[in-house]
Amino acid sequence: MSKMTNFSHISVLQKTAGITLSKPVQIALYMLLSSLVIWTVLFSTYPAAHNTAHSARHHTLGVGCH
Repeated sequence: MSKMTNFSHISVLQKTAGITLSKPVQIALYMLLSSLVIWTVLFSTYPAAHNTAHSARHHTLGVGCH
């Protein structure tokens, strides 16, 4: 029975590695992280980030921040 449990454990690990390392999952994670970073910078009230993104926010996106 121990051999069967070990085999199923390895199989689950291989399936998990196959799913998490697949290209669609990598692309989705990259896009999610990129979107989160852009959203955080563009709509931040932190002065350094706000001042850096101020021009792009007003002129490119047409979004007010005040």
